[in-house]
Amino acid sequence: MLNREQILKALDRLGTILKEEDIEGQLLLTGGAAMSLVHRARDMTQDVDALYEPKTEIYEYAKKVAKELDLPDDWLNDGVNGYMTENAPSYIYDVFGGLTILTVTSEYLLAMKLMSARHGTMDLEDIKFLLSKLKITTLEDAIKLLTDHFPKDRILPKSMYVLEEYFSD
Repeated sequence: MLNREQILKALDRLGTILKEEDIEGQLLLTGGAAMSLVHRARDMTQDVDALYEPKTEIYEYAKKVAKELDLPDDWLNDGVNGYMTENAPSYIYDVFGGLTILTVTSEYLLAMKLMSARHGTMDLEDIKFLLSKLKITTLEDAIKLLTDHFPKDRILPKSMYVLEEYFSD
């Protein structure tokens, strides 16, 4: 598990290396890292889920950062790729040296969390937090948010089940 301080230190170090190499990188922060850093909804996350460019260089330097800071080799990964759509709404969160950190909007992050809805993870707690933060009070509004970001044919029954259960309480 990574805490907020470790993530910030790792991103700062990665940005410093990129700047030293005269490389401008971008990292789109999502998942638990966004919940921890941007929303301060929790203190820890398993890893930093992100999309990043230039992919090869950032991947290489992230491994160097892992060794320097005694982090898992996969502290930074792009496994979130399957839950992203083209042109995901985002904004700049921070800049660390040669690394610009973007993050997805709260609405999009909620839609992503609903799409994954993994039991045994923090997804359900994150979904509850984001529904509350966004003041979504009806099942219909939650479904509309989800279908505004993902095509209906990609939405799995588990996403609907999570919403139905949340709003039935």
